Amino acid sequence: MLKKLISKTKSKKKKEAASSSLPTLDRLHETLEMLEKKERLLQKKSSAEIEKAKDYTKAKNKNAAIQCLKKKKLYETQIEQLSNFQLRVHDQIIMLENAKATTDTVDALRSGSSAVKAIQQSLSIDDIENAIEEANEHTENMKQIQDALATPFGASAEFDEDELEAELEDLEEEELDLELPEPPRGTHVAPSTSAATSRPAASDFAELTKLQAEMAL
Repeated sequence: MLKKLISKTKSKKKKEAASSSLPTLDRLHETLEMLEKKERLLQKKSSAEIEKAKDYTKAKNKNAAIQCLKKKKLYETQIEQLSNFQLRVHDQIIMLENAKATTDTVDALRSGSSAVKAIQQSLSIDDIENAIEEANEHTENMKQIQDALATPFGASAEFDEDELEAELEDLEEEELDLELPEPPRGTHVAPSTSAATSRPAASDFAELTKLQAEMAL
């Protein structure tokens, strides 16, 4: 119980420190901007004193020119101090940004680890095996349903497969007969045996009819 309480206290302090880093960064950036403005202003003043010293030198006013150069030196000293201040602020900004990035990374990793742990605790080998077994059962049931739907029923179930195949063969033979080429025109086709044998039979029938007519006279 005590360990959990200490852990929660540390976690709370870390969160408070991380949340306070943003305002601190904003303040450091504001300070840096202020120092840069002061440095630019002092540089302008230093340049102005140099121009004044030149003018006094031309006017042969040596003392006034020296006073301008002294002011310039003071401005340069202040500019150097401001540069040092800016370096310190820059250093603090970099350190704080790195610390914040490290804290954010650690928090993200900790959250990911907690999420994985929660998922692992919510699952077990028995749950996984049961889920796989249910999936297989559903698959088998669906297969049986599909097989049942594919089974012929009613009038279609009474068709004789052998009879249908024989009918199909007859249709194929008819198609082959239709596809055979016809004999070319002008080609003499020998009379068939049946036609040749039928002629004598017709002649005999004519003679018999003539004989019957004569007898009737």
